[in-house]
Amino acid sequence: MISELKTKRSRRTLCLTPELIEVIRRHRSAHHQERLQAGESWTEHGLMFPTSFGNPSDPDTFSHLFSRLARKAGLGHWHPHELRHSGASLMLAQGTPLHVVSEVLRHASIAITKDVYGHLLEGERRAATEAISTALLGKQSPVAPNDKEDTG
Repeated sequence: MISELKTKRSRRTLCLTPELIEVIRRHRSAHHQERLQAGESWTEHGLMFPTSFGNPSDPDTFSHLFSRLARKAGLGHWHPHELRHSGASLMLAQGTPLHVVSEVLRHASIAITKDVYGHLLEGERRAATEAISTALLGKQSPVAPNDKEDTG
């Protein structure tokens, strides 16, 4: 479906690594071959992932294909939107700050990101507590007495 974006904020600039740029170049090369094979049947729309004749892919067809591929890969029933959640989860697991994840997802506020993904930050809270404890108290021995020591 080709239409105008919902808001001006919907337009995004993507940061791409050299590896991603190479993948895109290979995809464009394959895409160009499809275009040559389709010949006069091709309709150019300037899309990255068109049908084999250059037209926009049907969102429902793509969703069904994606779900089928996910099941085949052993992931169960996935909808393409799960990629967004997985991406956010991976960013947080790699230590990306919450406000950066929020910006990448284009959430209206960081509060939305925290509400949806806050449960994934437990490890960060533990690490912060340990860092403060170490800074203030130094490394401490375990509190429980050792069985071999005289406790009394």
